[in-house]
Amino acid sequence: MHDTLDLHDHGADEAIERFVTAYNRRLAAGDASLLDVVHGYGSRTGDAIIRRRLRGFLRQHPRELDWLAGEDVDGNPGHSLVQPRHPLPSVEDRLAQEILDWCQRPRTMDKIAGRFRRHGQPRVMALVQQLAGQGRLLRQRKAAHTVYLRFEP
Repeated sequence: MHDTLDLHDHGADEAIERFVTAYNRRLAAGDASLLDVVHGYGSRTGDAIIRRRLRGFLRQHPRELDWLAGEDVDGNPGHSLVQPRHPLPSVEDRLAQEILDWCQRPRTMDKIAGRFRRHGQPRVMALVQQLAGQGRLLRQRKAAHTVYLRFEP
């Protein structure tokens, strides 16, 4: 027996965020049972963006989980079966790492917010300020602009 998480009717980023939240919540509650993630196969639009993005995300976390494509289990490409093992990094953790990686060169807040706009400007700006406050991003003046640069100790 396993639970089902339906990600239909969500954008790809929101679907992955919902998946990570549900996955981590289950593990925190001591539930490491199989999770059937329904993402669809793109029948309405012809583009299986949620399936592609979610499965790409699952491939990036082989230490945290095991998974099987639905078509390999029962012929249905509209779902994936996920076996949780360890917690996944939160959306904020992943976004923070992406910002730090991108700020290997000095970047203005506008450039950072533009690059990560899919996450929403307020969220990105707050995270940049948090990273600067933690000393993980250096705030520097460059001509008339403030730039942020990853701090490498």
